[in-house]
Amino acid sequence: MLNFRVSQISVFLIASFLIFFIGCRAPSPPYVTDFRVKMEALDVTPFKGKRIVIDPGHGGRFTGAIGKGGLRESDINLTVALHLWGLLKQAGAEVLLTRSADIDLCPAGSKSLVDDLNTRVKLSNEFKADIFISIHHNSNTFDQKKNNIQVFYKLSDPGASQDLANSIASELKKGLPQSEEVFVLPGNYRVLREVEAIAILGEASFISNPQNEERLSLSNQLRKEAEDYFLGIFNYLKKGIPQVIEYHPNNLILNDPFPSLRAKIVGGKEKEAIDPTTPQFYLDDQLVAGSYHPESGIISYNPDKPLTNGGHTFWVHARNFNGNSTRSKPAQFWVSLPPANIKITPFFTSIPPDGKSLTRIEIEVTDEYGNPVIDGTVVGIKASSGKLSNNTITTCNGRGFTHFFSPPESGKVLLEVQAGGVRKKTTISCEPINYGLMQLIITDNQHNPLEGVMVREGDAIVDISDKFGWAFIHSSNSKEKVIILGKSGYESKKCRIIFYPGEFRKGVFTLSPQEGGLLLGKRIILDPEPIVEDSQKIFGNEGKDKDLSLLVAQKIQTLLEEAGALTILTRNSSIAHPTPGERVAAGEKFKGEYFITITQRKDDPYIAHYFLSESGKKLAQVIAKVLAQVLNLKEVKVQEGLDFTIIQPSATSILINLGNKGLKQENFIEQAAQTIYKGLVDYRKSE
Repeated sequence: MLNFRVSQISVFLIASFLIFFIGCRAPSPPYVTDFRVKMEALDVTPFKGKRIVIDPGHGGRFTGAIGKGGLRESDINLTVALHLWGLLKQAGAEVLLTRSADIDLCPAGSKSLVDDLNTRVKLSNEFKADIFISIHHNSNTFDQKKNNIQVFYKLSDPGASQDLANSIASELKKGLPQSEEVFVLPGNYRVLREVEAIAILGEASFISNPQNEERLSLSNQLRKEAEDYFLGIFNYLKKGIPQVIEYHPNNLILNDPFPSLRAKIVGGKEKEAIDPTTPQFYLDDQLVAGSYHPESGIISYNPDKPLTNGGHTFWVHARNFNGNSTRSKPAQFWVSLPPANIKITPFFTSIPPDGKSLTRIEIEVTDEYGNPVIDGTVVGIKASSGKLSNNTITTCNGRGFTHFFSPPESGKVLLEVQAGGVRKKTTISCEPINYGLMQLIITDNQHNPLEGVMVREGDAIVDISDKFGWAFIHSSNSKEKVIILGKSGYESKKCRIIFYPGEFRKGVFTLSPQEGGLLLGKRIILDPEPIVEDSQKIFGNEGKDKDLSLLVAQKIQTLLEEAGALTILTRNSSIAHPTPGERVAAGEKFKGEYFITITQRKDDPYIAHYFLSESGKKLAQVIAKVLAQVLNLKEVKVQEGLDFTIIQPSATSILINLGNKGLKQENFIEQAAQTIYKGLVDYRKSE
């Protein structure tokens, strides 16, 4: 493991060099030089035993932002971090710097920013940090007057991490009064997303602002910024950090569908004690009526209906009287009840005794409450004659199947199925028949079996192909049928089937993927931006067009799913107004590969991307080219964007502003949806 712990002497020497280097860059303007931290006047007890990681952003080949005067973000991040390291060490905390020099943290042989960030995460998690502080400085080359403060907290921890962010933001505002505004925002940057600690990422000011760049070139100002971080951490810690401990059950498999779930919440004395009005209990992300007992600190919940077999999570949230929150850290358990009921369903109940005919045997296993047994339940099958493709299967969602091949002699065949202590029997008749049977073997154009192909006769679904691509059909009274084979992502096929009475036949059918299979299985998040009062003021969205982005997104969703993509909408109603953080969180839960925000703002259309995302830039360029053709424009501008839904998703992200140029065109919604869909296809072709 790469070890970045350095001695206090080494850090002091490095800090002295950087402070001298940065401090010599410009003459000192009349900035206040009084330092705020008087260590001898502080009760530093809250720092004892606390493990804190300081992460100076960028470094090495990743310089970050560069000011107009040449000041590098990576240098000032490190200088602030070194000052903060010294203050925290002096206060008695255990402190780890992810870097203590102008280096990146890529493993040997790598030049990847992702690898650099992953190393920072690994260092923090192995250190078992209580708090993670990532230090950055912002930039906006489009508006060099901009100079606000932004503190991001871990999106998945809107409790403790947000509390820390609020405390640090408050102190940064006191120390940097020249900044315009202070924003505390949810963040989904990789380091915030992956670290296990309470975590924030600070953008204390804008290096792109020329006056602020001059200030940042002064070592005393960077020392002051470190003091702001220190005091923010100090004020947070001295309020106490309530903890949730002793989750039960945790990492256990239970045979009780009504488990007693509980956790213990620990606070401190007086104002650090738990406020008894605040504890909340969440089971599978749903708030339930937990019962809190202040004397013991136990909060418990007993389900009022049986839990399904499989995995479940629960977590607890509470605050102390000082207002500090517990961390959002779920426990997990599994319910697994024994099989109680078995259902056996042969697709054909009679097949010819020719040693070649076959049928699918579907098996469903449920518990005593009628819920599917846990995935992976073992089921054994026996046949009195003939043979089975598998004598042992495992369930998925309580279901499984095997195939039965007829014996060469006539008679009734007994099938016996066992799961746990439960047995069930049925029979299949192996006798001559007077109608025709057919096995459909369905593949793609690479000869791979296709599961989930619907076999339709008129409006009725007569079968769905299994994992071998096998489906079955019989003739009833006719000798001929027309069926349609269909599956999302594939071209439908109409087939004329000829049956021969008394015979079992096989036929091979091939389906071709739509768009050459480019969208098959791709996970795409469609984010129709809601029009709310704030966005109308900022972007000039018109309320009369508030449903436009949603209607376009819904149409794109239909096109994508027909081509085999997996999609979600971050909102599916014109009255739903989820926040940007909630929309990004929905995308993270879905684990999408592409996050596409669709909006309708004033003036010309444009497509924005995150400046560090090459894939986002390329996707934006491809869609912009197609959109310009549809709207009869010379070009659709592609630009870097600072929108939350561009910067924060882990997926490749873009924002498509449809503008108001084409709103009066007939069938605009259809055209816009087709355009974005075609752009996605063209992008996939170019990958």
